[in-house]
Amino acid sequence: MNFDLYPELKISKKALAKNLNLLLNRCKKKTKVLIPVKANAYGCGISELLPFFNEAKVDYLGVANPLEGYTLRKLGWKGQILNLGGFYKDNATAFFEYYITPSITDLWQVNCLNDIALKKNRTLPVHIKLDLGMGRIGLKKYQEIELLESLKVATNLKVAGIFTHFPNADDPDEASTKHIIDVFEKISLKFINTLKLNRNDVLLHAANSYATVFYPESHFDMIRPGLMFYGYFQNKIDLDKYKKSIPLTPALSLFAKPISVRRMLKGEPVSYGSTVRIQEDSYNIGVIPLGYADGIPRSLSNNIKFGDHPLLGRVTMDQIMLGNVSDVEEWIELGGSNSVPLEEWADIAQTITYEIMTGFGSRIRRNLTD
Repeated sequence: MNFDLYPELKISKKALAKNLNLLLNRCKKKTKVLIPVKANAYGCGISELLPFFNEAKVDYLGVANPLEGYTLRKLGWKGQILNLGGFYKDNATAFFEYYITPSITDLWQVNCLNDIALKKNRTLPVHIKLDLGMGRIGLKKYQEIELLESLKVATNLKVAGIFTHFPNADDPDEASTKHIIDVFEKISLKFINTLKLNRNDVLLHAANSYATVFYPESHFDMIRPGLMFYGYFQNKIDLDKYKKSIPLTPALSLFAKPISVRRMLKGEPVSYGSTVRIQEDSYNIGVIPLGYADGIPRSLSNNIKFGDHPLLGRVTMDQIMLGNVSDVEEWIELGGSNSVPLEEWADIAQTITYEIMTGFGSRIRRNLTD
C-alpha cells in the first residue's frame, strides 16, 4: 500500500534553522533557548522534529504536561525538558521517573514534590512560575512570603529557574509588559538572595516569540520562542506589518493531490447546502482528501483560493473540492511559501495562526525536509 499518495505536511529544516538564528541573533551571547513543543510541536509533529532539535543542540524543550514529557523521553530525547504547565498530585512521580523539570505554579506543589524527593533520596530541580499579569497559572505576588518559607525548608528541591509569561508582548509599546519585566527582575533577585542561591545557577526567562523581538530587556538567561521559531506571526495584520523587519521563513508546506477529478456541468451544485453552483458550461473540480477533521477550517468554504484553485462549496469532514483541477497526479500546495500563508487562513477563520497549526490532524503525514 502506498501511503505516500496521501496529504503531506512538509517541515523545512532549513527554515527552522534560519528562524532560530534570526531570533538568537537578537540576543546577547550565551543566551539559552527553550523551544515549546507542546501540542505535538505546534502541530508539526514532535517525532519528526526531534532530529532537528538534537542537531541544533537546543537547550530545553518545553511541554504542557508530564505526558508530553514522557512522550519525548520515549522518543529518545536526552536533553532538558521543562514542564511549563501545572500538574496533578497523582502524576508528580513522572518528574522523577522521566527526568522532567517541573514548574512550581501553586504552593501545594512545593511540599508534594519535596516529599517524593525525600522518599527517593533525590534532589529535584524546579522552576518557579510567577503570575505577574497573565492571570492563568503561577504564583501571585501576595504569595511571595509563603512561597519563600516553603522553599527554605524544602531541602530536596533545587530552584534552577524562575520565569513568567507576558499577556501583551505582541504590542511593542505596551507599558504593562515593561512593568512586568521590571517586577519580575526584582522579585527574582529577591528570591535568589533570600534563598542564598548562586545567581549563575538560576535561569531567569520570560521572553516568548514577540518579546524576543520587541523587548530585548526581557531576554535574561533564556528565550522561549514558539510561533516565530516555526516561522509565523499570530495573524495577517502582524505578517503585513512586520514581515520586512522580522523576516521569518514559514517552515510548513501542506500538499495534497486529488483523489478524484470530476467534470461538472453548468448549474450543478457542489457540496453540502449547494452553496455554490458551476457557472461554466464545463468545469473540472478536484476532490482533495482533507476536511475539517484534518484541520481545514469550515470557514474557508468559498472564501479562499490556492493558486489557481478556488475552494468550492462547504468544507466537509474528510474532503474539500477545488476548482480548475485537471489531473489526479497534480500535487497542490494549500499552505506554504508558494501558496496562501497560514496567517491568511487564520484571518479568514477569524482566529490566530496557533489554532490553524495545532489543528492539523493525525491523518496528515509529516516529514522533516532539508
